[in-house]
Order: sequence, then C-alpha cells, then structure tokens
Amino acid sequence: MERVGVDVLGPFPHTDWGNRYVLVAMDYFTKWPKAYAVPDQSAATTAERLVEEMFCCFGAPENLHSDQGRNFESQVMKEVCDWLGVRKTRTTPLHPQSDGLVERFNRTLTTQLSVLTSRHQRDWDRHLPLVLWACRSAVQESTGCTPALLMFGRKLRTPVDLAFGSPPEPEVGGEAGPNYLRQLRQRLESAHAFARRHLTEAGGRQKRAYDTQCRGCPLAPGDRVWVYNPRRKRGLCPKLTDSGVGPCVILGRLSDVVYRVRMGPGRRPVALHRDRLAP
Repeated sequence: MERVGVDVLGPFPHTDWGNRYVLVAMDYFTKWPKAYAVPDQSAATTAERLVEEMFCCFGAPENLHSDQGRNFESQVMKEVCDWLGVRKTRTTPLHPQSDGLVERFNRTLTTQLSVLTSRHQRDWDRHLPLVLWACRSAVQESTGCTPALLMFGRKLRTPVDLAFGSPPEPEVGGEAGPNYLRQLRQRLESAHAFARRHLTEAGGRQKRAYDTQCRGCPLAPGDRVWVYNPRRKRGLCPKLTDSGVGPCVILGRLSDVVYRVRMGPGRRPVALHRDRLAP
C-alpha cells in the first residue's frame, strides 16, 4: 500500500461491547476499506489498532493521511510512523475535502449502519463486518474493479454466489500450481493497469468538474485576505456570528490551492486551503 487515509467516526451510542467510535482506514489505490469499532479515540487506541489490525496484515504504507485530530497528530503516532518508516501527511484545517476518499466512505458507512441497526442502536458495531463485506465486493466507479480484486486478485464470494454458485477456482498443486500462480500474477497486473487508467480518467473528470465551479483568483505574497474560521461562542447563536477573521496576510503559496497565512501579529503561520480565503 502506498497511501492510506484514516479518520475517526463518531461518537455513536455506547454498544453492549463497550464501543463508541469507528476508526476508518482506506487504501487510496485499491479502495480497500477497514473499520474498527473502538471504545475511545485516544492516540494509544488509534495507533494500536492501526499497527495490530492493519499494518500487521497488509504491511506499513508509504504515506498515512489524516485530518489534524489530536489522536493523529500526537507524539505517539509520530513515533509509530518514524519507527515504521511511514510518511505522515495531514489535511488543511476545516477542509475535509482534502481527505475526500475517507469522508465519502464515512457517509456510506453511516448510511448502511442506520439501515441495519436495531431500534435501541446499541448493536451497530456488530454490523460493521457485513457492511465492509458489501463495500469490498462492490465495483468502484473510479477504478472499475472491486477492492477485493485489486487487493487479492480475486472476487469475494457473496450471498448471491453462495445461493446460485460461482465459477470454480483452479486447483493449486502439481503442474497446475505454476500455471495458477502465473495466471494470478497476470490477473493482478491486468487489474492494476485497468484501475490506474480508470483512476486517471476519473481524476481528470473530477478536476474539470471542480474547475468549472471554481471562481477564486490567485493570491500573491503580501495580499490581505479574510479567513473563514467558524467558532462557537458561548451565549451566541452560531448562525448570527461572523465567521470571518482578518485581515490576514498571505506569506507564500505552498501549492496550487494551499497558502501560508499569518493570522495576526505574533501568531504562527498556518497552511490554509484557497476555499477558506477571501480577498
């Protein structure tokens, strides 16, 4: 795995097994999802589940991408990433689109759980494996393949296959062994090449769709801007509270859509997405 996105979903109602949150992880290329029901979202719990449940099964990824939650930006997570040689990246503040893959899966996960859970909602963690099974065996629009096919080179058997049967897999052994391994390798290479083409095409479509709605002009160092920074204030209605902070100063451009901004005198510069900046 090259890049894995992670996030914490919740809080949900306490389950009979003592869980309240869902730790979500997804491989960016294969779209293979993992979701772990956890009792809390502490840094220790997050790091322990990622290492024991995901990295030990699939290997440590080259990049681990998350939001700026304390559990992901903690010293514990930093030491784990340094120990495993994982490059840790993060989204810009208040811009969940920077980790859109995981955010979209979160919506799918909550929708499916809402359908499966009972009336008292204390059994949602028991349905996680079934939801993951469905997601792993569903064809992804961006890749044109199922996550299982890209991860393992074969499709997962589903209830439909169990009811009506599925094509038999070649037996491994004797002279068939080398042929099976060769065919498996060819299937994986073919599926990965097919998925890369689809991902490139999907990325182009998404960029064109975004560009048609993008109206922001480029900003230069020294420009003064207002920063969208919603804050809840005690005793005040959020809808009637001004969410703009400024004027702030642009210090530099880090990428096409990310700028380094000085929020005020004596404050440390922060990296912000262009969507949050208004001239």
